[in-house]
Amino acid sequence: MKRFNRLILWVVLSGLAGIAAFAGYALSPLRTEHSKAYRIEVNRILHQASQQEGPAFPLMFNASDYSYIRSMSWMDKDAEPLAIQRFFDGSGVKDSEEYIVKPIYLDERLSGFLRFSYEDGSSYIRGTVVLIVILLLILAAVTGLLLYVRAQIIRPFHKIEKLPYELAKGHLNPGMKESKSRFFGKFIWGLDLLRQTLDTQRQTNHRLEKDRQTLVASLSHELKTPVAAIKLYSSALSDGLYESEAKQRDCARLIGQKAEQIEHLIASIITTSVSSLQEVEIQSSEFYIRDWLQRAVHNHKERLDLLKIRLEIGGYQNKLLLGDPDKLLEVLDNIIENAIKYGDGTRIGITFEEEDFRQLIRIENSGVPIMANELPYIFTSFWRGSNAGDKQGNGLGLFICKQLLQKMGGDIFVEASGRGMCFVLVLRY
Repeated sequence: MKRFNRLILWVVLSGLAGIAAFAGYALSPLRTEHSKAYRIEVNRILHQASQQEGPAFPLMFNASDYSYIRSMSWMDKDAEPLAIQRFFDGSGVKDSEEYIVKPIYLDERLSGFLRFSYEDGSSYIRGTVVLIVILLLILAAVTGLLLYVRAQIIRPFHKIEKLPYELAKGHLNPGMKESKSRFFGKFIWGLDLLRQTLDTQRQTNHRLEKDRQTLVASLSHELKTPVAAIKLYSSALSDGLYESEAKQRDCARLIGQKAEQIEHLIASIITTSVSSLQEVEIQSSEFYIRDWLQRAVHNHKERLDLLKIRLEIGGYQNKLLLGDPDKLLEVLDNIIENAIKYGDGTRIGITFEEEDFRQLIRIENSGVPIMANELPYIFTSFWRGSNAGDKQGNGLGLFICKQLLQKMGGDIFVEASGRGMCFVLVLRY
């Protein structure tokens, strides 16, 4: 670009210098001396005319014998006044010529008048000026052409010459504005579209990879609940807490159920290791609150009894809800696991409310709530509150809960009070 700018400057300066030199030479005083030379020829003709009879002399005039005089005409002094007036006004003289009228005396008597037409050099000057103007116009046209090439070809090419290299290195920002250049407009637009496509694909791959990692981590997180239950039941069996044979068989059955749940989660991890959180399928269907609640209580009652944590269920109407009951159980498992981990081990309560044609399920636990300024971040992935301490976790449980509920058309929010924490599930009828 800099070299082309220097070329334009050199052309303009060289052209102006050449035109100035030509004008100085063509319009110099040496070139305009002939503007006075016609007078010498007029005086020479007048001297010859004074030696002859006036009317006969113009017939002897030969223009080829003179350099500046082009024609000569005679007017007798006794001619009609109108003819004399027209003679003096230059009637018959070409527009490109000048003229001068001189009296002719014979024997000191006025005989008539001679009119000389000549070129005084003004036409030469006019021609030279016109030529200079033409040269200036040519210079302007050449300069305009160079500026057009610079704007429409050189500049767009200069913008895109590094883009393929930057794309190859993965530098996809900043973008390029669409050019109106007839030569590179569509090409630049196509390159920028390619850049946007690559950038979108990179962001999509990054999001999918993050979702895969999040989903695998969340499923791994869900393994903790059945593992903890198995550990608790096995400890109870080994310590002889169940005296009756029926209780022992029931405990062994629960251990088998939790083992099956672990197998299911491991299969999910294998499946979702090649998928993303956004691709998790929600099997929406209608289900009754009572059926779902019985499954939830069955999953946690034994464990909570062993931990001596009261599970209190409030009153409710057995309505039909819309959603995925299995995923909703996963949500409840995560919240109860958090209540066990971060609560004071006294109480967990589940109550039901209705608001704005939505079913609200409130899960409360006693204990010290998190700080109020931490509440906005509680559903953020990989975030853990200040009350986490040395407790194990990866900050994904509540994040997954929110994602699942939103895919069901519901939501979840949190409330904190002096008595503990409360998570509110919002579901559709």
